[in-house]
Amino acid sequence: MSQDLSRRDLLRTMAAAAAVPAVGVPSAAPAGLPQAENGNPMTRLLARIKADKDLKWKGSPLGSLYPFIKKTQEEATQSMAFLKAKPTDLEAWKAEVRAKIFELLQYHPQTFEPRARVLERVDRGDYIQEYLKFRTTPDIELGAYLLLPKHAKFPVPGVVALHDHGGFYYWGKEKVIQKDDENPVLTRYRKQYYAGLSYPATLARNGYAVIAIDMYYFGERRLILDSDIRQGINTWSKMESEETINKLNHRNGQKECWVGRNLEDVGITWAGVLCWDDIRTVDYLVSRPEVDPKRIACVGLSVGGWRSNFLAGLDPRIKAAVVVGWMTSFHQICPWFVSYTIPAGNVPGLWKHLDYPDVGSLLMPGAMLVVHGLRDTLFPPDGVKAAFKNLATCYETIGKPERFKTYTFDGPHSFPARAQQLMLEWFNRYV
Repeated sequence: MSQDLSRRDLLRTMAAAAAVPAVGVPSAAPAGLPQAENGNPMTRLLARIKADKDLKWKGSPLGSLYPFIKKTQEEATQSMAFLKAKPTDLEAWKAEVRAKIFELLQYHPQTFEPRARVLERVDRGDYIQEYLKFRTTPDIELGAYLLLPKHAKFPVPGVVALHDHGGFYYWGKEKVIQKDDENPVLTRYRKQYYAGLSYPATLARNGYAVIAIDMYYFGERRLILDSDIRQGINTWSKMESEETINKLNHRNGQKECWVGRNLEDVGITWAGVLCWDDIRTVDYLVSRPEVDPKRIACVGLSVGGWRSNFLAGLDPRIKAAVVVGWMTSFHQICPWFVSYTIPAGNVPGLWKHLDYPDVGSLLMPGAMLVVHGLRDTLFPPDGVKAAFKNLATCYETIGKPERFKTYTFDGPHSFPARAQQLMLEWFNRYV
């Protein structure tokens, strides 16, 4: 495997391969490793890592910089983690840890009324699909889709649906919200990552109100340059070709690190923007009279899984979460998986206090289901197992082991149909 292969490049490569059907059953046990077999990218990657383990720098993309970074990483105490802090007052501990995370996110704009505007309502048979806009700050107005069940007793539970990254910036919320006459490029993308299904539509048909927004830098919030306007490209006013969309995605991917650096240069973090937008989305969702504010959940794939983990940890209104294709301990990321991280998921200083699963543990006693493909090469298998064990132990400690489950399947980075069915069953039980 090339040491220069980035997470974005790997996602694009994976998207070109056919998805493998899901197998397995929900389990609280850590994910096992896939059996060695031809064509399994995880098997090949693990073989490469094993072959490099005796090299001076273990074949790490960090090379000679690896020892310094790894040593610093291992010196972190992570004393705020639930299993280390051993709090006697769960709610007091959560309040303290959330305050620390918000501090590290470095993004605290003025709270502002959503001032929502519903611009379109479409009858989809079993549900109504609204296209609307609402504000998350005085200066930022987001586009969103809200799906409302037609045959339900209101108020109904609400779900925040968080779209993935995929190195695919041209669309955001549309990746999970199916529309009429959509571009075949988007249809194929959904087939690769979501088994061709719109899981928000599934939830709406089963009595949930579901909202989806664009993550910063995606969809309506994607990067558009003056040169795009001159060339008449990067516009949703026409159905653009796959070649053009691929070129735009590649360009925007190259500029992603620029965006991350400039956000930090002006004193905020990309992760802070994501968390703020997602929490404000909950604000709008619970303001709707059709929604029960005491029954809110979230779900997402990939960076949507990152967002689901953080939203569930930071917003006490979330009662259940499904984290798909994103759960690992950060400890095992270094030395081999460092190039698969993304600027949007960087929370400077978090590792000193908490690991990624520790953020998810803030949801307790709310319920968390984690979905992981055993052929997903974006995450170290040992890191996935460590995260699963961490969370399982946390829930066992509070006497609620049944509220944390994992589902592993023999497939790549995706949200397969079986996992989507388990998502529905999970929310039916805990929301």
